[in-house]
Amino acid sequence: MKPFAARNPAAGTPSRRPRAARTLRRVLLSALALLLVYMASPYAALWRLDRAVRDQDPAALAALVHLEGIRGEIKQKLNKDADSTIGALSDPFIRWLEEGIKATGSDAVDRLVTLDWVAQRLLEPAAEARGGFLGEVSYAFFDAPDGFRVRIGSEPENPVHLRLRLSGLHWRVAAIYY
Repeated sequence: MKPFAARNPAAGTPSRRPRAARTLRRVLLSALALLLVYMASPYAALWRLDRAVRDQDPAALAALVHLEGIRGEIKQKLNKDADSTIGALSDPFIRWLEEGIKATGSDAVDRLVTLDWVAQRLLEPAAEARGGFLGEVSYAFFDAPDGFRVRIGSEPENPVHLRLRLSGLHWRVAAIYY
């Protein structure tokens, strides 16, 4: 047997990476995989939302919609002293609120904002398409690490705006307006 120093390094033993470099590589690959899953997750939630609305599945829709959050955002928008994530409201939205308040009183938002109302708002821009709303999405991207904005329909036709918020590990509709 040849002494250790006499061995040919190119002809025998494979080179070994230091353990720290392998660990770093695994950590970086894991972080990249998690980032890709995170970036794709709101789009997957949007697809599940489209399926729930199209299939008229109230249980699936309820899991993807935070009704109290939507109601809270609308109430905050009505309160001029509070901040809201809802943008500028269209005239039809304002008329809908006024008519609801006249008909049902001060708790109009609680009575009017239901899962059926959410489904109707989502399907309205895609009325001619006979199906879900996904084909009518004109914008969908992050606006914060835990926020995702969606516009359904085009600008001159009063599009529906959604704001999805990350709740635990799931994205849910937290605001809707048009």
